[in-house]
Amino acid sequence: MFRLKDVLPVTLKSMGLTKKYNAQSVIIHWQEIVGDEISSHSWPVSVERGILFLAVNNPVWSHHLMMLKPGIMDKINKFLNEKLIHDIRFQAGDLRKYQNHQEDGENIAILQPTKLNADELATIWEKTEAIQEPNLRKKCYYMLIKQTAITKTKQKEGWQSCKRCSVLLPPGQDYCTACSIEHKQDKIQSLTRLLKEAPWLSYQDTCQFVPCSPREFHTTKKSLVHKLIRGLFEPDWDRLNEAVLVMLMTGITPDRINQVTIDTVIGKIKVRLAEKVRRKKYVSAPGR
Repeated sequence: MFRLKDVLPVTLKSMGLTKKYNAQSVIIHWQEIVGDEISSHSWPVSVERGILFLAVNNPVWSHHLMMLKPGIMDKINKFLNEKLIHDIRFQAGDLRKYQNHQEDGENIAILQPTKLNADELATIWEKTEAIQEPNLRKKCYYMLIKQTAITKTKQKEGWQSCKRCSVLLPPGQDYCTACSIEHKQDKIQSLTRLLKEAPWLSYQDTCQFVPCSPREFHTTKKSLVHKLIRGLFEPDWDRLNEAVLVMLMTGITPDRINQVTIDTVIGKIKVRLAEKVRRKKYVSAPGR
């Protein structure tokens, strides 16, 4: 007779449920994994595409756990005997809300699982055919019924798949949390590339190529300007970047820019930076 702990991992893997099972294990065994002190200030909300979303009850502990992040990920992955978690994202929250949370995500508590028909039940039973141990097969069978019924309910309620992955989302949401972060990062990278190639573009012009909010546009542009200004004082500075920097800051188009304009703007930047350095030295100098 096989023991459950020996049979279950192989069975779950054959059914494609290993990652889902391990993600739930992180939530169920959180206190055991990280200890009493950390678990009293934090609670795992969900695991999406290798990212653990962790609710923390105050900013001090959020900062503290940020410092401990590599060690926490290592503990989780060792507990699961799988490298499931590759990042942790922290969010403020009332831990009681999450500790009493129903599995399968937000809104499940208010969704009534749809009753499955005979053909659907038969299909699910066939999926568990490889499981030889009767009791284990029944447990997996009922687990799959619950998951399939919830998925069917979501689809009836108008839930749609995330635009990047198969996770079902409530109406009005385009991306799951993990994909939303990736989508934002991809958009910023696209904006950065575009502004490097066409630094004179206005917000309206930019949106024709990369749809974005005014905040995303100005934040990306500001970040690129600061990066180029820092490069002014590096030994391998490319003089072509001076034109890019000037067009970013002034919006001057390539057909109107000239070396006089570039030298004037760059000269003013260097003067302001020099004055800033002098003021900083004056303020920090000890009084006589």
